[in-house]
Amino acid sequence: MKIHPHPHVAKLAARLQIFKRSLDVRFEGELFRFINPQYSKAVDIIDGTGAIHAAGRWNLVGAARLSYTALEPDTALSEALAHVRYFRLPLSKALPSVLVALRFKAKRVLDLRDGNVRRGLKLSAATITNLDWRAENRKGSEAVTQAWGGAFAGAGFEAVIVPSSADPGGSNVLVFPGNLQPGSHFEVVSEVRWPGK
Repeated sequence: MKIHPHPHVAKLAARLQIFKRSLDVRFEGELFRFINPQYSKAVDIIDGTGAIHAAGRWNLVGAARLSYTALEPDTALSEALAHVRYFRLPLSKALPSVLVALRFKAKRVLDLRDGNVRRGLKLSAATITNLDWRAENRKGSEAVTQAWGGAFAGAGFEAVIVPSSADPGGSNVLVFPGNLQPGSHFEVVSEVRWPGK
């Protein structure tokens, strides 16, 4: 199905340009992600190519390399189960899954947990957490969160911290591997090693 670009995509990018680098914050710490064992090689976890093949809340298929991670292991689990819960499938359909920890350091991070930042961008917390992006895509339209994701990538942000839609009180970190700057890093803390391999 063809997805039509969001009608305000240019306005969103222009809105970001107004702020130049004033919204940038630094981040250094651990992130978490549940991953299908089939894609548990370190390079598969951090390269963001999964977003090239599958749409998500913040990306259309093929838009940009993007790695969805969480600040908390509980949030990572909620996010891993979100798809099956949305379609009311048995939770077992999301399993097996492997929890990995990642180390991330970056200088150009946008923190959308900050209400002042959201107000400046005119992006509400309700839109971030409640918008049914799948329904928008089924209607053939890019969801506004997906348009924002493209704008964030295009503006050169290395990552964006967002409230989680799957875990109230939790936070996700959207890492754009293609935007990592010198001195930044994104790596798996401990590589998954399977017995006999």
